[in-house]
Amino acid sequence: MAENQSSDNSFWDIEDLSNYLKVKIKTLYAMIDDIPHYRVGKLIRFKKQEIDSWMEKKRINARDGIIKSRTIKDKQSDKGNTPIDKMIRKAIDQSKDEVYNPDHGKSDRIKGPRKEINNGSI
Repeated sequence: MAENQSSDNSFWDIEDLSNYLKVKIKTLYAMIDDIPHYRVGKLIRFKKQEIDSWMEKKRINARDGIIKSRTIKDKQSDKGNTPIDKMIRKAIDQSKDEVYNPDHGKSDRIKGPRKEINNGSI
């Protein structure tokens, strides 16, 4: 790897990139769509300059990296209590009641043996 990293114009394989970024190869394969790379047949190659600029774009400043925590009020607004949501929920419940009546979907296998016993088939 030291030989490959000596020149910024050379191409690296996935192992070289893994050593450079200190990231597991498996993780790099999972992120491959996001990482700038070249394909030569089934082989994947990387350039140091492109990886460095890609990493710079991934940089998060301390102020930018703070994630706003959601308040209880925010969580309650996600529950869908608007009049339209209530209407949709009501329509879905009504259609379920029409389609799924108590007899629908139940197996008659339980009744089968009793009928056979009562009819004298068994």
